[in-house]
Amino acid sequence: MTIRKSFQAWFVVLVGALFFFYAFFQVNMMGPLNQYISQAFKADASQVGLLSAFYFYANIIFMLPAGLLLDRFPVRKLFLFNMLLVIAGTLIFASSTNLAMASFARFLCGIMMAFGLVSCLKLASQLLPPERMALASSLIVTIGMVGGIFSHLPMERMITAFGWRGALIGVSFIGLFILLILWGIVKVPPQKVTPPPTSMNVWKSLFVALKRPQNWYCGLFTCFLNLPVAILGALFGITYLTQVYMLDPTMAASITSMLFFGMIFGSPFFGWLSDFMKKRKLPMFLGAIFCLLFMMIILYVGHIHISALYFLFFAVGFTSGSQVLGYPVISETNPPHLTGTALSLAAILIMGIGYGLGLPFVGKLLDVFGTGKVEGGVHIYANAAYQKAFFTIPIGIIISMIMVALIKETNCKQAQR
Repeated sequence: MTIRKSFQAWFVVLVGALFFFYAFFQVNMMGPLNQYISQAFKADASQVGLLSAFYFYANIIFMLPAGLLLDRFPVRKLFLFNMLLVIAGTLIFASSTNLAMASFARFLCGIMMAFGLVSCLKLASQLLPPERMALASSLIVTIGMVGGIFSHLPMERMITAFGWRGALIGVSFIGLFILLILWGIVKVPPQKVTPPPTSMNVWKSLFVALKRPQNWYCGLFTCFLNLPVAILGALFGITYLTQVYMLDPTMAASITSMLFFGMIFGSPFFGWLSDFMKKRKLPMFLGAIFCLLFMMIILYVGHIHISALYFLFFAVGFTSGSQVLGYPVISETNPPHLTGTALSLAAILIMGIGYGLGLPFVGKLLDVFGTGKVEGGVHIYANAAYQKAFFTIPIGIIISMIMVALIKETNCKQAQR
């Protein structure tokens, strides 16, 4: 690959990552919206968690179809269709008058996330050589984390300035702008698209991807190591900090956004470290064990100084960034015509368990361990309730470490083509 073609390929891949940027923004914007939705619809933590979960139920339903479509249709067309769908869903959410209507809107938006990271990784696999996939995966995730940052403090300020409905209308216009960029720049040369063999129909592709243990181990590793971002970043982090540490929503959003800042630096670091070492498993394990350590400090050390909270949330995000290594392992152990389907299987585990089940489950635990106290239409939970409900995070990280032990080392090499 010439320098010019290499630059063009990287440029298209990184611009295409704006699709994941917007999808991840959509995932995490419920954090700042949490208390406003609770007030508007008089909802408790379980109901808000269920509303958020509808986004991920759409992921679960459409994830495997997304992978199968990505193995058969151009990424560009799927980008554009899903951007139109999520913009429509966001506008419906902005005009919702009840939880049922809001849940339907979030379901529409969630269809996009089924294609989110997987489509960007598929685009990278079509344009870049295998030895660049760890770096490409980490950079794509990094761009997505920027979306997570924008979904917190900037979103909180938009809500303060325009109200939560006005902020969502603004989010839809941002989506339209990104759609135009993707339409103008993301193009894949026809010769780069590798169709499945004629003997490989949809069901056979799915069966082959499902029966590969490596796909399951990598998906579960990424899923459980992502729990701090899923639970704290996507929904409960801001309310936890405002209720336990008595912080104002703006500062709480600022601290929570450090999870995404951490992943911005951690994802490419672990991608680089893995490529440099020519190993996948050791960096994956190191990231998981340090993530567990920092998470336990946050939950159980006691009242932590604000500056230390900034560092700890950053550290959790940084070490959780090692989850990105699950994606190149999947790419390296599956042939090109199965990459999209295999990545979708991993994404189903990530979104289905971590978000679709994890968020309402944690919300239910908060209601079970809470006192039922309500102030200004917002349900208030004590630190003890949060500690018990959030114990799901360290348990998940331990499971991710077990998955690393089961994963077969690829030594950064493509097993088959």
